Amino acid sequence: MPDSRKPEMGDTIKFNWRGKEMTGTLMSMDNDFFNIKLENGYNISVKPDSLTVLKKGKIQVLSKGEEARESGTGKPISLITTGGTIVSRVDYKTGAVFPSLDIGELTSKFRYMENKYRLKRVDFSNILSENMEPDQWVSLAKKASSELNNSEGVVISHGTDTMSYTASALAFMFEEQTGPIVLVGSQRSSDRPSSDSYLNLEAAVDFATTDFGEVGISMHHNTSDERIDLIRGTRSRKMHSTRRDAFKAIGEQPIGSFQEGLVNLNGSYRQKGNENKLKVNLEKRVSIIYTYPGLANEDLAKSMDGKKGIILMGTGLGHIATKFLESISERVKDGMKAVITTQCIFGTTNLDIYSTGREMKKAGIISVGNILPETAYVKMMHVLGNYKEEEFETMMRKNMRGELIEREEVGVFL
Repeated sequence: MPDSRKPEMGDTIKFNWRGKEMTGTLMSMDNDFFNIKLENGYNISVKPDSLTVLKKGKIQVLSKGEEARESGTGKPISLITTGGTIVSRVDYKTGAVFPSLDIGELTSKFRYMENKYRLKRVDFSNILSENMEPDQWVSLAKKASSELNNSEGVVISHGTDTMSYTASALAFMFEEQTGPIVLVGSQRSSDRPSSDSYLNLEAAVDFATTDFGEVGISMHHNTSDERIDLIRGTRSRKMHSTRRDAFKAIGEQPIGSFQEGLVNLNGSYRQKGNENKLKVNLEKRVSIIYTYPGLANEDLAKSMDGKKGIILMGTGLGHIATKFLESISERVKDGMKAVITTQCIFGTTNLDIYSTGREMKKAGIISVGNILPETAYVKMMHVLGNYKEEEFETMMRKNMRGELIEREEVGVFL
């Protein structure tokens, strides 16, 4: 029999939404809305009209003090948390999401980890990935280096929105590293039945014990749970806003895969070294500018004000409107660096084919091949911060961390 009493947090309730009868658990409420977790794991906010209490309940809330921070007896692996969906869980007192990475919860799902690994949680920050800044990249690189001194490898939980930027930044800052650094995220939080968090994290931990001496990303290969990919950080891009296989390796195959509990590294990669060598200086006076038809000269000029370098995202082979060349040329003569990339997801830049490209070269704009725009942005910050001015063009065109590929592999075009 339905309960006629006023709904309270934890109650199982029935309600109508857009003409459809639904059932869920009441997580929180305010004057205008009730926040309900549906039986399929999704959350919904509805007005408190026509709610029927089916069963009185009580929310079990895990306090942060109860979370396991270390577990296992095998190879030491450090799990650095920076926030993001992968370490998010619902606080049923408020209906909000808070960061949590309970090592015990992970090892309870994958029992083999208890004997195979010694997992240690290292709290770095609670920050949404869209709020990540270069200063955090530097601090994270130092933290990862410190952890590598005592661990086989480092896994970093990270929000997916800017994970490629952070992965590229860490890749350039680490000239050499004693173990893998694997960033991992998820598109769906761990409290949802369709969550990709635990499988991505399981694979990341296994990737972190290989001889991979670079920075990579561990995410789903496709929408099923059959395979997780290890993607080189400097060739990664988030290609979908919600799908579990949002991340792709652009222009090359993934470095490796995790299937049926086994890691297979089949791509070319730098092996781990004997020491951790860091170059953490970043020139933050850099901007990335997406050019488009109708972009005004004055708007471009404002984007260049006070900058030591700009990354231009041009069309096709790396072209911009000729009306911009004079103002860019003047800035270049004053010492600003200008690099062209392409808005196309795949392919390269080439300023030698069309007349526009040749005029751009005369204006001092540098073409850097098929580097991804986001990666070029981070690389410019690194090069300007650590190398002499006369080395800039050489270093930007040098393949430092796998960011440039000679030829795109067959079959990787989506």
